[in-house]
Amino acid sequence: MKVVKILLPLAALCTAFVLVSAFAESVPNEKVILINKFVDHPALDETARGIIDALADAGFAEGKTATVRVESAQASAALASQISNKFANQSPDVVICIGTVSAQSMAKYANAGTAKVIFSSITDPVGAGLVKNLDETGGNISGVSNFVSLEPQLELMKKFQPRLKKLGIIYNAGEMNSLSIVEKLNAVAGQFGLKIVTQAVIKTSDVPQAATRLASTVDAIFISNDNTALSCLPSIVHVCNSVGIPVYVSDTDAIGLGALAALGPNQYAVGRQTGEMAAKVLNGASIATLPVEFPTTMELVVNAAAARFLRIIIPQSVFSSATRILP
Repeated sequence: MKVVKILLPLAALCTAFVLVSAFAESVPNEKVILINKFVDHPALDETARGIIDALADAGFAEGKTATVRVESAQASAALASQISNKFANQSPDVVICIGTVSAQSMAKYANAGTAKVIFSSITDPVGAGLVKNLDETGGNISGVSNFVSLEPQLELMKKFQPRLKKLGIIYNAGEMNSLSIVEKLNAVAGQFGLKIVTQAVIKTSDVPQAATRLASTVDAIFISNDNTALSCLPSIVHVCNSVGIPVYVSDTDAIGLGALAALGPNQYAVGRQTGEMAAKVLNGASIATLPVEFPTTMELVVNAAAARFLRIIIPQSVFSSATRILP
């Protein structure tokens, strides 16, 4: 009997603990925010960080007032589509898509009225078929573009290399943002006496070989907002270093991977813009009335170590205007 008297309170206590735990786990977070990121690389990683920080600052912190989950498609269009289908079936309060392919895979659910979608780091939202109008989208999708004018970037390259004639581009032919960049580059290259030499890839495993073919025929390589190429940037830099030509990028967060210079938006700031837009939607704003936003600031980042290795003198005008110079 003594044993029973001891065990019964323990059993009751354990039962109460289980019930309390089950109740705590069953209490839903206030909002569900799902993020479909096309690929992992420094620029998009910073974008995601900016989104999550801005959401938290707006009152939607993971584990407190919201569930925030990020899934990467690992540069696979098929996986991006699978993630979008899964997200749509989970009835989230908002889905945030980082990268054009991920946004395109989610757009059909926005168009069907079954999901509210905010995109981020999209070069050409209209060309990608995400919105018809930048000023008033009129649907369940809007977001933030990371496009900046190409002319200042080409001007920067000519400052580093006054004799630059052939500029190589590696791009994923399946990414609408990359096709848009190539088209725009070809349209303005003549103003700078440049010939654009392209090398298309389909997947990340194609990039090293494409870089090898291209590097032997051009004076420099430019990677602009192409997620497939950016995810393989170290291999591109390695190939270009072997033949003594520089790599330029539009993503300032990629400079640490060995590129010579970048003129472009701060991707963390782009992420914060995106998170702030998503917060408006979570607070009741209609996406249809939210215009597509663009980067508010530009940064110039230079890699001094890359310049020394390539024996390229950094012009004084670049030194004086650089936001950051990596030693």
